[in-house]
Amino acid sequence: MYAPPGVGRGRSTKALAAAVSVLFLAACSGAPEEDTYAIANGVNADIGDVEVRSLLIVSAAESEPGRLLGTLFNKSPEAVEVSIADADDKLAVTVEGGASHGFDTNPAVLNSVEDIPGSRVTVDISVGPEKEELQVPVLDGTLDAYRPYLPQ
Repeated sequence: MYAPPGVGRGRSTKALAAAVSVLFLAACSGAPEEDTYAIANGVNADIGDVEVRSLLIVSAAESEPGRLLGTLFNKSPEAVEVSIADADDKLAVTVEGGASHGFDTNPAVLNSVEDIPGSRVTVDISVGPEKEELQVPVLDGTLDAYRPYLPQ
């Protein structure tokens, strides 16, 4: 059967236009919602006026001393005392108003860590009457970046 000139071409053009339209419209859809999470090795929390960022523990082995790493940010204009405790140790840190306290330059060492590197240990952080229980990762000196922070 013979089609008059231009009849088949119109169908092809319409099909091509439809395909291109579908591609353009697919690109217009919104990005899917995703959960956000910290990309650092440590954990984050907001407790009262204090932001806890990238908190982790560096220890050579289970039952060995463990050094805290991370930063505390005080969002209030007043100094606050932050209490950090695991199963058998408790440390207190004062963070001045509007300031930060980095454990990389202000060493804080727990006498013993209750689990092996690669695990997470329970650490309670208190700011005044507010308290939060965190599962803090324990890392060792396998990664060069953490080796200098291993307690001696």
